[in-house]
Amino acid sequence: MEPPDREYVTMTKVEVTKIEEQGNGRLLFNVRAYASEGRIEFPIRIQDLGSSALDEIAVLRSTLGFADELAASIRQSLGLKSHNP
Repeated sequence: MEPPDREYVTMTKVEVTKIEEQGNGRLLFNVRAYASEGRIEFPIRIQDLGSSALDEIAVLRSTLGFADELAASIRQSLGLKSHNP
């Protein structure tokens, strides 16, 4: 049996915190994720969508897109096959 192409990491917790309103309807959020390797933290800027729930969904979607792009870039750097879910 071949080993899987991808290791899965279980995230224990993801926090999204609004940091500031930047004018022109732009909001800055901090995304903090805890994994078995430690903590990862980075900012995400979005357009205000009018409610806290919609803003948080937009931040999480942006974070997921960033994570997918980051994983693809790392695979390419390591010379690994591309992963298409």
